[in-house]
Amino acid sequence: MAGNRAKKCRCKNSRLVSNGIRNAGGCVDVCTTPLCGDPSMLSVLAPVIYDEIGINLCATFDLGIDVLATYPTADRVAVTVRNIEMTFGEEGTVTIESIAGRPNCYLVTLSDLTVEFVVRIYDNANRLLGTIPVTTTYLPSDITAPTYNEDTNPTAVELEIYAPYGLVYATETIQPTISYTGFDVSNSFVTQGLNLMAIPKVLDFDVEASAITVGLSLFLRSLYFVAYKIPTEGRSIAPKGSIVPEEQSVCMNFVEGSLLDLNIRPLELGEPNFEECLKQECTMNCGCSQVVVATDRTTELTGEE
Repeated sequence: MAGNRAKKCRCKNSRLVSNGIRNAGGCVDVCTTPLCGDPSMLSVLAPVIYDEIGINLCATFDLGIDVLATYPTADRVAVTVRNIEMTFGEEGTVTIESIAGRPNCYLVTLSDLTVEFVVRIYDNANRLLGTIPVTTTYLPSDITAPTYNEDTNPTAVELEIYAPYGLVYATETIQPTISYTGFDVSNSFVTQGLNLMAIPKVLDFDVEASAITVGLSLFLRSLYFVAYKIPTEGRSIAPKGSIVPEEQSVCMNFVEGSLLDLNIRPLELGEPNFEECLKQECTMNCGCSQVVVATDRTTELTGEE
């Protein structure tokens, strides 16, 4: 059997393969015989923060509605920052400049940040009465703006940040930009380059004046995606919720059973930690069978030919 397998196995040495496959010995085709189990080290592509700086701002602004007329039992509010709009370029109020003699550092000036809040209004029993959108300006360039305050919400702030791999540029022009990570469908993800995040806190709620005071922590971060190897103890298992069955059936048996999970293991790209033994176990001893769905049939791979 081994001799027949060796004759049938023809590795194309001219092709590039990972160290994990090359050091396994013999011909292991993970495309047709996926590996099972868990690697001791997992290769991940992670967003890594290289530098960050934060500031606190505070502003009082109108909610845009008559709270007592709309929600007579309103007692408190909670806020979420949905988005922050920034204007870049020569005519913009947010600028990013390289610092002379310090090529890996940039001077970021923030001003006229249009902050979009989602405000949730509750009664004294913590029942949600309504949700409203509110937009206001932090760091207003105009000192006559209602949210301006020389000490707590000035016209602008200047921040230095270390960004060794550079900036992200706009698609249409070579204009450096800052991405905001928030709670809108268009920005609820992390991007590479300079990132801005905000955490709000309601400091005061004036029901009669229909106004709130919100403290805002702004975080400017330089972030890049980097490949790392991390130790792993295997896949996590999600807790399963159950429903009360009325009758037994194939579907009910499935619903009552364990959650499905994907069990083909990722490749260990670096030097293997007894990887060749794990591969032999999986493919030769058939301790973990895999099912491959072909175009016209389902074949259970047992490692035998």
